[in-house]
Amino acid sequence: MKKKRIIIQSLVLASAIAMAGGAARPQAPGGIYAVMKLDGMVSPIMAEYLEDSIDRAQKEGARFIVIQMDTPGGLMSSMRQIIQSILQSKVPVVVYTYPRGAQAASAGGFIMLSAHVAAMAPGTEIGAMHPVSPMLNFMKKDDRGGPAGIMEKKVLNDTVAYARSLAQKRGRNQAWAERAVRDAISSTYLEARRQGVIDLVAEDMDDLLKQLEGRRIEVGGPAGTVRMETDGLRPVEYGMEWHQRVANSFADPQIMLVLLILAVVGIGIEMKNPGLIFPGVIGAISLLLFLLTVRILPVNMAGIAFIVLAVILFIMELKFTSYGLLTVAGIASFVFGAMILFQSPLPGGYIPLTTIIATLLVIMAVVFIVLRAVMQAHRGRVSTGIEGLRGESGEAMRAFTGRGKVFIHGEIWDAESDSEIKEKETVVVTDVRGMTLLVKRK
Repeated sequence: MKKKRIIIQSLVLASAIAMAGGAARPQAPGGIYAVMKLDGMVSPIMAEYLEDSIDRAQKEGARFIVIQMDTPGGLMSSMRQIIQSILQSKVPVVVYTYPRGAQAASAGGFIMLSAHVAAMAPGTEIGAMHPVSPMLNFMKKDDRGGPAGIMEKKVLNDTVAYARSLAQKRGRNQAWAERAVRDAISSTYLEARRQGVIDLVAEDMDDLLKQLEGRRIEVGGPAGTVRMETDGLRPVEYGMEWHQRVANSFADPQIMLVLLILAVVGIGIEMKNPGLIFPGVIGAISLLLFLLTVRILPVNMAGIAFIVLAVILFIMELKFTSYGLLTVAGIASFVFGAMILFQSPLPGGYIPLTTIIATLLVIMAVVFIVLRAVMQAHRGRVSTGIEGLRGESGEAMRAFTGRGKVFIHGEIWDAESDSEIKEKETVVVTDVRGMTLLVKRK
């Protein structure tokens, strides 16, 4: 009996030790974390993709979200849409400027400031968040080099306040955020870390996950503060749908300008010379792609009107003698139209002046070389068939007054003349009526 009691006590003790040992071992949390990519310009299609992916990741139980970012900037409206999704997320959102050599410029800097955790890879930079538009470069400046107009000041001050608000929300360097907007400063990954602009510098995704382990993140709402656990999690990448990828590939101001030019010139040449087919097909396809991207990047209709006017003025220069006046007007119209075609207060959402000039030179080359040759060919005298006999010389087969026979181009033709024609006399064709030539003495 005593032995049985000892055995039972031993089993109970062993079971307790085993349970205690099991409780002491860390348990792998399991589950997933989401990975998304912001690669390229911040556009409406990019904002739609990230907003939908963040919502989907939360519904599918992702523990946290990593947005790998490499962007030169983009539209402020799209940037704000992405930031709102990050601020409203119920799980931590990590924005990671990656891979090496990537940038978080302009709109990317704002998105970094809004992240629960901001991280950068070596060789990356952040900043240059000043509102930019080609038209602002020609505006009057004050004594300190800033905008003198009230509307320009309004845009700048509002953007500064937004950057400071995001930095204040996440406990980041507000003074740096203001300078990045007001003075367009940029910082390297190490400078940003030292100045409290970002939280981590991670070599790669594995290093990022190691540094995230155990961090406490305030997400707000019912969740409050959460402790990040990365061990045992598997990544799930949320990519764009195929139609989003197609649309996003054309959602670039420079590409859209080229599409617009191809549409105007291609359709214009086809209308001027029906039957060429190739210019018309290229123009129609370019027009459809341009209309597709207009939904993504809204354009200024006045800009389109100025660009179309420029092409018309270039063509008029070929028909009328203006001593270059129409060409100068066309150049001015094209440059102004291209500059106001997109109105974005952040870099990346407008067309660089270098691209405008390069496109202008190509258009002028097409109009003044190719189109001029086509128009001159149509203006030339017909040299084939019956119509090609006008102006040609021949010889009278015999003397006649009124109707007779002439020998032209190795053929005998019926001919009519208002004057007397002698045998073997040289005649010139003045017109063609059916199969009869109207001739006169040479």
